[in-house]
Amino acid sequence: MEIPAECGTLDVTPLPVLLLSFYRKRLTGSLDLTREAVRKRVWLRDGVPVLAESNLPSESLGIQLLDAGVLKRDDYARLVDTVRERGCKEGAALLSLELVGPQELFGALKNQLRRRLLDCFGWPRGEFAFHGGEAPGGDAAAFRCDPVALAQEGIAIHWSPTRIRDDLAASLDHYPQGDGRFTVLAGRLLRDADVDRLLAGCDGSQRLAVLLAAAPTPSALAAIWVLDRLGAVQWRTTAVADGEAAAEPDVEQPDFEIVIGSRDATAASADPPSDGPDAANAKRRPEGPAAGPELEVLAREIREAHAALGDRDHYELLGVSRGAAAHDVKRAYFAAAKRYHPDALTRLGLEDLRTPAEELFARIARAYETLSDPDRRRDYDQGLDGTGADAAAQRVVQAEALYRKAEIMMRAGNWSGAHDFLRPAVQLWPEECAYQSALGWALYKKTPSDPGTARTHLERAVALDDEDSISHFRLGLVLRALGESEAAERELKRAKQLDPKVH
Repeated sequence: MEIPAECGTLDVTPLPVLLLSFYRKRLTGSLDLTREAVRKRVWLRDGVPVLAESNLPSESLGIQLLDAGVLKRDDYARLVDTVRERGCKEGAALLSLELVGPQELFGALKNQLRRRLLDCFGWPRGEFAFHGGEAPGGDAAAFRCDPVALAQEGIAIHWSPTRIRDDLAASLDHYPQGDGRFTVLAGRLLRDADVDRLLAGCDGSQRLAVLLAAAPTPSALAAIWVLDRLGAVQWRTTAVADGEAAAEPDVEQPDFEIVIGSRDATAASADPPSDGPDAANAKRRPEGPAAGPELEVLAREIREAHAALGDRDHYELLGVSRGAAAHDVKRAYFAAAKRYHPDALTRLGLEDLRTPAEELFARIARAYETLSDPDRRRDYDQGLDGTGADAAAQRVVQAEALYRKAEIMMRAGNWSGAHDFLRPAVQLWPEECAYQSALGWALYKKTPSDPGTARTHLERAVALDDEDSISHFRLGLVLRALGESEAAERELKRAKQLDPKVH
């Protein structure tokens, strides 16, 4: 897949092509999308959307929650009044009014990013421009939107089945077969019965036309379109012959026989199984007098591992360190599969352990899927470190509580006291314009005044929200105090343009 042009039109390069291209190339920067008077900007980090802005009032957080029935009309009116009076963002106002909790707010913010992007899939025309550079830092990553599932959903909603089929026309008479990335990427798609049926048929045995006839829904059509665009499907001109090996073993449900013996010994030779002539002999079966004691060890190991599932993270489950390389994760997964795969339990006489073994192996497979994908592994690590969405939600609450205390101090003219609350608020949530603006103003107003540092925070506030008249006004006064008259007048003029009543 080629990197799309830095700018162009969406009728020539559709949005899903753009997003999946950026994702495959792991690009970081901002993507501007325009259609007539509609303007949206999407920030990408390593090819993954993490933040989106829109000038459509209908895509505001308050309207979104109102449409979803979370807010009543009276609640929405209170929200609008609070945002206008305090000059804060809707998220901060929602928390301060206790209209939503932190987890509900985070879910709404993540959904807002998704909805703003999904709308653009339906644009028949429009323009795009990509600008490489830095993406928002800090907790913006908590709102990330998986481009794989997003592209599938957007295509299923906004593209006609005929359009999707036309894109796949050259492959209809070919036999799709998943490659080594197929299982992990398929696991990130939105799944239903038709999608599952289609994905199960991507083993090189059936033509795509036959598969689509059995699974004709938009979601299934979009699923194979996305996997094809990501290069996870090989298009064979002939069907897989009986006994022919797949290009890569299916890492989700490998056909392994359980190895009897210590897991440590298994791990030492835990490469993916060979398809060579000696492969069958390499699989050890329980036989002879040693089988009994070894089976008891295996049974006890399965019971203990199953009982401890709730206490083990993905790394502990696979027996690897947090810094393990991808090949070490894969090696550990195959070792665990050889040891615990439930399909061989009947042959070993351990039928009573099949249910716990299935649950254990499902967790092992999920651990492998997560740790073998760089994006999902990064999110998982953030959760372990307390830097994921849950921890970020708590920081929002703490920052907002500090800001509210600072507001009381500012109204009382206690600028030093306000500063003491605003500094940690900004440290907790540096991406909030209102916090940066208030901290800058407190630094300027307190005794002794610190206009130099105040300027830094006010410039940051303006960069975060160029439509915030209060921040422009405050920055203008600080620049005037620093003797930068021309720059000060520009900021004050901008503030008046945004709000003639600002003072």
